[in-house]
Formats: sequence, C-alpha cells, structure tokens
Amino acid sequence: MNLNAVIVGHVDHGKSTLIGRLLYDSETLPDDRMAEIQKLLEEYKKRFEFAYFLDSFEEELQEERTIDTTRVLFKGQGENYYTIVDVPGHKEFIKNMLTGACHAQVAILVVSAPDGVQEQTRRHAFLVNMIGIRDIIVVVNKMDMEGYAEGVFERVKADAKQLLSSLGYPESIFIPISAMEGDNIYKPSTNMPWYQGPTLIQVLDGITPEKAGVKSLRFVIQDVYRLDSEKIVVGRVESGRLKKGDELVFQPSNVRGKVSKISVFPGEVEEAVTGDSVGIVVNCESKRGDVAGLPENPPKTATSLLSEVVLLEGMLSKGTEVEMKCGTKRAVCRVVEIKERINSETGEIVGKGAERIGENEAATIIFQTEPMVVENFTEIPELGRFILARGKKNIGAGVIIKED
Repeated sequence: MNLNAVIVGHVDHGKSTLIGRLLYDSETLPDDRMAEIQKLLEEYKKRFEFAYFLDSFEEELQEERTIDTTRVLFKGQGENYYTIVDVPGHKEFIKNMLTGACHAQVAILVVSAPDGVQEQTRRHAFLVNMIGIRDIIVVVNKMDMEGYAEGVFERVKADAKQLLSSLGYPESIFIPISAMEGDNIYKPSTNMPWYQGPTLIQVLDGITPEKAGVKSLRFVIQDVYRLDSEKIVVGRVESGRLKKGDELVFQPSNVRGKVSKISVFPGEVEEAVTGDSVGIVVNCESKRGDVAGLPENPPKTATSLLSEVVLLEGMLSKGTEVEMKCGTKRAVCRVVEIKERINSETGEIVGKGAERIGENEAATIIFQTEPMVVENFTEIPELGRFILARGKKNIGAGVIIKED
C-alpha cells in the first residue's frame, strides 16, 4: 500500500526535521544524497540537522527555511510505503502548503512543545479540514527541549485538541516526540516512560485507505505511453477496484475499452485497488485528464460546480475566468456566483453574497466549467478537491460540494 501524507504546522516547529528523521530511521536516504548534503554543510559551516535531508536548494541552507514543497518516499515497518509532502509553514507560502495537501489522505500536524499552538497551526488545520482530509495525527515535537515533561505535553495536547474539536475532529491521536533525537518516531522513546501509546510509524502503518470495492471505481489517467507495440495508460486507482478483463468507460473523452493487462514494476497483476499506481493496456483512445469507471456506475462530467474555496493570492470577482485543476484534468472555469463569505480560520459564515473575494478569504462559489469529471469531496475526496490557477501560479484551492 502507498499512502500520501502531508506534514503541516507553524514555521520552525520541526516539519522538515521530522521527515529527515523518518528517512534516516527507515534507511531510505540514498548514499549520494548524504554525501551531497554533508558537502553543503561543510561549505556553509552549519551544525548537522535532519532537516537538511530535505532542503533541495542551496539557498534554503543559507536561509534555513523551506521555500517549496518536497516529496519523499520511505518505507514503513511492514510492507507499506509512504509519500510524504513537506510544505512551508510561512504565511506567504501557504499556497504551496495547500497544493501539497490536496493530494494527501492523512495529515501530520506538527506542534512545538516550547511554543504550542500558533497562527499557522490554526490556519493549516482549517485548510486541511476544508479540503476533506479526515485523518489528522498530532505530534508534539521538541519534547527534548522541555525535559520530556509530561505536563508540557498535556498542556499542548489540550490546546490542539480544542482546536481540532472546533473543526469537527472528535478523535485524533497525539504523540510526544523529538524529531531531532528520534523519540517516538520510528522507535519507542526511553525518555518518556509515562507515554505508553504508539510511535508515529506505528500509527501510519495502521491507517488503511477505503476498502477496495466499497466505493465506485475511479481510475485517473496521468499519461499515455508507447512501449514496443503496446500503448500503456498510466494512472492511479483513486477508489474502488480495477481488474483485468474489466470494461471501462472513460470521461470526458466518452470512449469505452476492455482491460487486457495491468502492469506494475516488475511484472503484471490481476487487479489493482485504491491507492495503486499502475499501467493498463486497453483497446480505446483515452488521454491524460480522463477518468475511468465501470459501466454500471461510470464517471460523470459536470459543467456547473458548487464549491468551497480559499483564495490565497489576488482577487476573484463574478465573471472572472481561472484554470481549475482536478485529478490530472485542467479546465477553464468562470465564477458565476459568490454565495457566502467564510472566515478562513474558523470556517464560520460571515456574510451572504459578494461581488468579489480577496487574498486569504474563503467563500462558497458556483463555477461554470468546460466538461470535467469531478465528485463530491465527501464521497471521493481525491476527485472532490481542486486547485485554482492563473497563468503558472496556484492562487487558491477548494472542494466540491455539489456538481451538476
């Protein structure tokens, strides 16, 4: 199983350090990457920290802050693999954080033990909730800086629990950790005998996607390749189960074809389930942006969408045209109506109707789009989340409440 997780939280609370520790303890970090980082550290004469595992640009080592999203893959204690998205905590980089979170099934909220819940802790929690991520793991980091005191953990836990409860998360897991020292990340801590709960990797290993077959099949096409004499359609099973021999309907191309082969490295399989990325051989002409399903419950195209949106840059007015990215589809959309304005930190409705919304504001909006496959985010979140873009910039994100 491969699970997508996003690391969120306030700036300098230790997100990159946490991922670096996961890479180190799972023995995932390549030897050449370690050599490269050590060379840079010597050049800039900086103390070694696990966060440097993820700093992809030399200027990030100089500035000591993460400026873009970083994707890394590591292995759990069993057969699970995880794609972790590390995202910035700075307010000006929230749009990068939201871009990464839109592809995750679980969020890890990092809260510093010395600092507790901060502004970006609250805003990130609201945004994660808004885009439909229902599993949040809270790690109280830097416990080593507080002498591993149980009282400090309980205080921060109480504040974070109150925040998540206000957003509709009645049950969340809270883990006291030190990403720098490795406490309760991959291995149980000997410094906190008062904590008898699971490590972070144990919690991740215990999370499973929706059971295959519970939801309708939705196979999102990422690309189409020619390999020898075969055309390989590469994509991800976002929900349901895909089997060899299945008859598929592809939308919005409106074509049908039969699956003759399902390929994974290094061979073939008889079926693929939710979360699997595979290549299929099918006798029809489909393309990137298409979504496939079974004839008895096929994907449907929509041209009118009622959505909840957070705008992170610029302004949206009635009649404005922007690009919407959902799955692998990119479509031009137009703002038809701004129905309600929403407080982007609390989720409360603060007004009915508006001509426009500005930066860091949220609203329910009706969009008119060219035909595209979407789903209500409460049913199939992976096709119910979208990014709004203007030119090459991501300016906002949202979820689909209802499609027509």
